[in-house]
Amino acid sequence: MKALIAALAGLLVLTACGVDGEPVKPSYSTKTTFGYNSKTGSFNRTSIGVTIGN
Repeated sequence: MKALIAALAGLLVLTACGVDGEPVKPSYSTKTTFGYNSKTGSFNRTSIGVTIGN
């Protein structure tokens, strides 16, 4: 069990330091829509997007 924990900790350290390549910065986007529907009244719609990489 200790060996498994040590191996996972080692992988975490290697991943965090960027040994597998340059760190990739995520990009975030949001879109909010306000509107009015004659049957249901006013509404709002929000979408959130996250893209990792290009």
